Amino acid sequence: MTQDSNSEDSSRRRFLVGAGVVGATALAGCTGDDESDGSSDVSEDDFPDFDPTNPEYPQLGSTLIEHDFELGTTEFLEEMETQDEPRYGNAPPEPPEDESEWIDPDTLVFSYGAGETGQQAYEGTLDPIVENIEEETGKDVQFEILNSYAAQVEAMNAERLHIAAFFPGNTPHGVNLAEAIPLAMPVGEDGTFGYKLWVITQADNDEINSVEDLAGKDVAHTSETSGSGNQAPRAMFEQDFGVVPDEDYEVTYSGGHEQSILAVDNGDYEAGPVASTNFREVAEAGQIDAADIKVVWSSNPFPSGPFSIRYNLAPDIREGIEAAFFDYDYTGTEMAEEIHGGTFTEVDYATHWDVILTSHEHLGIDYGDDIEDE
Repeated sequence: MTQDSNSEDSSRRRFLVGAGVVGATALAGCTGDDESDGSSDVSEDDFPDFDPTNPEYPQLGSTLIEHDFELGTTEFLEEMETQDEPRYGNAPPEPPEDESEWIDPDTLVFSYGAGETGQQAYEGTLDPIVENIEEETGKDVQFEILNSYAAQVEAMNAERLHIAAFFPGNTPHGVNLAEAIPLAMPVGEDGTFGYKLWVITQADNDEINSVEDLAGKDVAHTSETSGSGNQAPRAMFEQDFGVVPDEDYEVTYSGGHEQSILAVDNGDYEAGPVASTNFREVAEAGQIDAADIKVVWSSNPFPSGPFSIRYNLAPDIREGIEAAFFDYDYTGTEMAEEIHGGTFTEVDYATHWDVILTSHEHLGIDYGDDIEDE
């Protein structure tokens, strides 16, 4: 790097740190004195009135959870700008018309998630969808636990796996490497889905009230391969705010979303990007008081799921699987609670995954090498 570029980087960092001071000054007076005794006297009255259709930040975590703002809505999906083609990588393959290219397995192999998480989620809870797939296709369905998301992709690429619930961040790997067609995304009874990326800090931290204020602070990302806990923040912070992790602030990896949330709450880190649904779960478990944390920025919702199928399944099998997802209402079942979806909506990969593909493009993700684990 030349001396000029070093100078430009240093100047930009000084500007961003200065912006953080301005942000802190703007909020001073509504959160208390500059000197803190370590306790928080912050309340909802210290923050803007919350309007879910036009939110202002910062907001208390408790306020956002009260309004179910950690989730996306089908209204948001309907309002998304349609993308004709994925902005990065390949589009899902078209099912072949040539019968010689079809596969017609005696048993359909189905994988939900990876490792023990998949096992725990499956035990008894996914029986309704499995039974309907069997009824609609006339095939036995074998549930298989795979030890990683990479193993999921590899198994579908080798035609050993026919139906898979991919994690949102590794769905592009399934499309590009395993010829997967994202089919169905679970939607809650109230029309909610997915999760958001939140930037959190202590409610009484006067110095952090925006993403720009992260400059020069002690910020925790979750893990290097995490989509929502590291890769998406790296792309979004730089693209949308001009804040470059590892340049404008030093990244420390906490080990996971729960670890980041607890560490920020405890003051071990000043801030961190985390998945909103993980924040809700930690709060509901009583591990933190959501009113002790404020959210200084929220992304648009990330999609959930999806359930995907191998592209070259025989047409009658594919149609039977589609019927099992779209022609039944699973509301009220244990499955609906487990996967937050009693019904399913069709997936428009290019449009619904655009937020993820934008991050992958910015970071130059190589689908041959990188599999997100969160």
